[in-house]
Amino acid sequence: MLKKAFLILFVILFFLFTASGIRETLPVFNDEKGIKLPILMYHSVTDNSAKTGKYVMSQDAFDADMKYLKDRGYNTVSAKQLIKYVYLGEELPENPIVLTFDDGMYNNKECVLPILEKYDYTAIFSIVGSYTDEYTENNITNTDYSYLRWSDISELSENSRIEFGNHSYAFHSISRKRYGTKKNKNESLLDYVNAFYQDTEKLQSEFFANCNFKPVIYTYPFGSYSKESLKVLKKIGFLVTFSCFEGVNTITHDPDCLYMLKRYNRDGRLSTSQIFSKLKL
Repeated sequence: MLKKAFLILFVILFFLFTASGIRETLPVFNDEKGIKLPILMYHSVTDNSAKTGKYVMSQDAFDADMKYLKDRGYNTVSAKQLIKYVYLGEELPENPIVLTFDDGMYNNKECVLPILEKYDYTAIFSIVGSYTDEYTENNITNTDYSYLRWSDISELSENSRIEFGNHSYAFHSISRKRYGTKKNKNESLLDYVNAFYQDTEKLQSEFFANCNFKPVIYTYPFGSYSKESLKVLKKIGFLVTFSCFEGVNTITHDPDCLYMLKRYNRDGRLSTSQIFSKLKL
């Protein structure tokens, strides 16, 4: 048992510090020009207006958000478009903005997608693997509290409007054992790297087994992170990561600009005019 554990650890460390990931194989397009990019962070969008809160908004309010952005000439862009801009120099549309949805709520399919189609917009859904496994097994679909099943994710992955991100397999929790993906104070670097790698790869493997692709987007649970995690994510092949720091991003042709992207949380307790006035969009 000890020999097997040592072998696993050796493979992980070798992979992290010597292997070349996807990022190193892509060309880099050199240009100093940068583009301002706001990113909105949504969570649950429900058709039950009595259920709204800081991380839950009504479907009507989401529709109002999209109309506001469309009327002001904002164009949603995908992670794939950002990657092509950074690495290949392909153009982005004017007034770009990114829409992200954390946790993988079932209502993202039922309440969000129809509105994205209405306004010709795109979005990124980042799922928590353990939630998806649970609701796949129980096969429960409720727009108030359910999470996307693997069948839903497979279906949505065929839709060009939707991209998927890894939001951890089981690190989306706050407990005495760990706060999101943060390294514990007394945890060794090797133990942390092993735990973070195993969790991240578990969800990557489930994506591939169920949907035949692996995301290149990682969304930090609660925005918590450790500097040691970035090297792990780069070597696995992630090209984009989302934080919970607020602010507008500047996208250049430096690949590092796509890591720890800042986002504005869309508080469901505020109206469309209140939130966008606050964000100055």
